[in-house]
Amino acid sequence: MKTLYVFGNEYLEDDAFAKDVAKEIAKATTKKTINGLNIKLCSHPEILLDAEEDELLILDVVKDIKKPMLLTNISQLKTRKLVSFHDFDVGFVLQLMKSMGTDKKIKIIGIPQKGDAKEIAHEVERWI
Repeated sequence: MKTLYVFGNEYLEDDAFAKDVAKEIAKATTKKTINGLNIKLCSHPEILLDAEEDELLILDVVKDIKKPMLLTNISQLKTRKLVSFHDFDVGFVLQLMKSMGTDKKIKIIGIPQKGDAKEIAHEVERWI
């Protein structure tokens, strides 16, 4: 069974949308348009360090994009220097995993910060 790791902070408007899209994906899962998917709502990125799957499938918002995109190369991620624990984000954890020599396949489904959750969920189904 695949696991979709969903990141976002429901208390920050610009960061909460991935969880709305995940709810729509869950509806598709129960309708069987997506088979065998476990959706895990994540509050902290270090959960990825303990993930047992050979393939990590991640859903998160990406600032300044207009339509969903698929990233499969961790090097494409922009990371920043750690100044505080707040800067310890998904990108940083994935870069850390890469530097530790992880052999996991990583797929990041990036979505805009706003939009029609149902429509975007339908668009990203092809990558799940």
